[in-house]
Amino acid sequence: MRNRSISRGMLRVLALAAFPLLFVACEDQPPTDYVPVPFLEAYLIVDKPIEDVIVAISQPITEPFDYRDMMTRDAEVVLSANGVDYPLQYVEDDGIGSYRHADTTYRVQPETTYRIRVRLADGTTMTAETTTPQRIEWIIPPRDVLQYPQDTTQLFSPDSLRIAWTPGNVPEYIIRVTALDTLSYGNYLTPPTEEINERTNNLPFEDPGDPQFYTRIRWGFIQVSQAPTVWAAFRWYGRSEVAILAPDKALLDWFKATQWGGRSVEYRDQYSNISGGLGVFGSASVASKEVFLLKRQ
Repeated sequence: MRNRSISRGMLRVLALAAFPLLFVACEDQPPTDYVPVPFLEAYLIVDKPIEDVIVAISQPITEPFDYRDMMTRDAEVVLSANGVDYPLQYVEDDGIGSYRHADTTYRVQPETTYRIRVRLADGTTMTAETTTPQRIEWIIPPRDVLQYPQDTTQLFSPDSLRIAWTPGNVPEYIIRVTALDTLSYGNYLTPPTEEINERTNNLPFEDPGDPQFYTRIRWGFIQVSQAPTVWAAFRWYGRSEVAILAPDKALLDWFKATQWGGRSVEYRDQYSNISGGLGVFGSASVASKEVFLLKRQ
């Protein structure tokens, strides 16, 4: 799992809506002065490489959003843990730039305090730290193949979607269901067909006119280490990934602020744990499994 799948979509919220403009004290005049603010967005995932660390500078809301222009490519970024430094380097992948550790064989360790230090070319320094949660694993993993029922209100007990995982040392978990292929469906059947994929039943409050309607990911929160995952968690039939994230407090707070607000999402600096800038530096343990959701019969 790449870290950017967690919250890359919130960069625009952070870059455009988070930071105040400074106004000249003239009546009915447009904003004339803008003070760029550095920010950091990074998530350490237990047992994954150190990657997708974003260092950027905010942009004024009076100008078109430009992802490339906001990236900071020449920062000195160092991660450290247990007295060892892990310098990060800037790389671009399909036009998306971020910092990562060159040694991809190194894996983020559980129950370890990591600190990050970012020094920009102008001398500005940002720091933060996170303690990674305990490793979590499946006790009852999702089934490989799930049959979407004709009537989702009439389910057998226990529900075939029941899942469970080892308790971690966090107070709450994030559930993520991701559609891995929104186009093909029949390609994965035996024998293969040319049947295309489609969405499952829409929730009553979902609006096809909303840009979020066709997103591939649905999020949820739960305070226990088991769940009868509901059918509505699946946006699409076909290939999906069911994942449980055990987040540290910084990541959990950030997600509740940015993934749970719908259209009303806005950045608030009290959710930032970055000293010298804004953003988030968090961590999580993850248990994930790919499943295939058959269409109703």
